[in-house]
Amino acid sequence: MRDNTSPAEPHAQPLQQAILAVRRLFHALAGFGQAAPGVTASQRAVMDVLHGRGPRTVPQVAREQGVSRQHVQMLVNGLLGAGLVECIDNPDHLRSPLLRLSAAGLKAVETARRREQRQLAELAQRIPGTDLKVTLKTLNAMESGLSRRESRAGSRA
Repeated sequence: MRDNTSPAEPHAQPLQQAILAVRRLFHALAGFGQAAPGVTASQRAVMDVLHGRGPRTVPQVAREQGVSRQHVQMLVNGLLGAGLVECIDNPDHLRSPLLRLSAAGLKAVETARRREQRQLAELAQRIPGTDLKVTLKTLNAMESGLSRRESRAGSRA
């Protein structure tokens, strides 16, 4: 049986290795940023939006994170069940309540942030700032290139 896949272009190999490294880092960060037992990285992202921006509706959180409203609603349902967020009346929209962190949610986010700040400060001492600047520039270029490609593909659909 013949393998119809072509070997990667030599110039693409470092990019593929970088993408694999980003995926591994993503998984490492998912466990690192846990705000409370059982809280996923995606739920933590919702909690961070509410912590930084104040009360928001599900559609507002979805727009700010670039994901679907249905996805955010699923995450919020778990957070409501865990008592980490709560619904409050929305004077601008009767059917779309505002979400805010509960007292337990606020405590969980602030505790997680303090823990992260200590750990990240230690990590930052081991990685030169110039290396981090190059890494950020590279990651931004990768994101921008992939986003442009995605938007062009979407316009042809």
